[in-house]
Amino acid sequence: MTIVADIPLFVLPMTLVPGEVTSLRVFEPRYKQMLDTCILDDRPFGLILSDPFRPVKGWDGPRNVGTLAYIEEHHEVGSNHMIAIRGGERFEVVAVHEPALPPFGDPAVEDLLSDEGVIPPLEVLLQRAEALGRSDLPLYLSADVRLMPTPEPDEEEVERLEAMMRDGLIDLAEAMGVDVEAAQPWVDARIEALLGSDAHAILLASSLVLPDADARQQVLEAVSCEGMLEELERGLLEVREAFRQDQT
Repeated sequence: MTIVADIPLFVLPMTLVPGEVTSLRVFEPRYKQMLDTCILDDRPFGLILSDPFRPVKGWDGPRNVGTLAYIEEHHEVGSNHMIAIRGGERFEVVAVHEPALPPFGDPAVEDLLSDEGVIPPLEVLLQRAEALGRSDLPLYLSADVRLMPTPEPDEEEVERLEAMMRDGLIDLAEAMGVDVEAAQPWVDARIEALLGSDAHAILLASSLVLPDADARQQVLEAVSCEGMLEELERGLLEVREAFRQDQT
């Protein structure tokens, strides 16, 4: 499997799966710097679920598996950057590289945060990194990663996915108070779109019906279609149980 060195990491409490399209608002200076780097070099970044129990220089560290995010649109709204991204290849983290600065609770940078909690601009953070002798490092985490192939489901696995998703989407419609018969065209359209996504079908299914980031992460980390389907089924059972508890 291919090793890619020094991929910028966007560490968030969310997952991205191959083929998924979503939008992000970028406002932290460290991620604005990351975005500048990616746009300038025309390269993706790695979007990966955060793990607070594995900190890196005080920041929440990354989980073991994430997805390359390719920037499809970018525009600025005030001081924010709005981007549309598409999930690419899955990757496994091989080695994490720490950023130049710790979080603002650290004595090395706590004076930079205003009394109102306003984050200083990028230029101020870069000056502090230079003063600390760490100007050679970016403000964001990065990592060497190993690209992971996405297995393509066989005919039996596709049929299993279709049945699982049909039941899951109907349950979702019922939980939203939508009549099952009225929801059927919507269910059929979603399933048709999923089954047309080939190798990404199971992963995209998880992004559609599993609201919990950890449940989607388990599907993302599975190395086989069988493993992905098992994790998807487990996640759907948890969703159904949550629906039942809400109705009691």
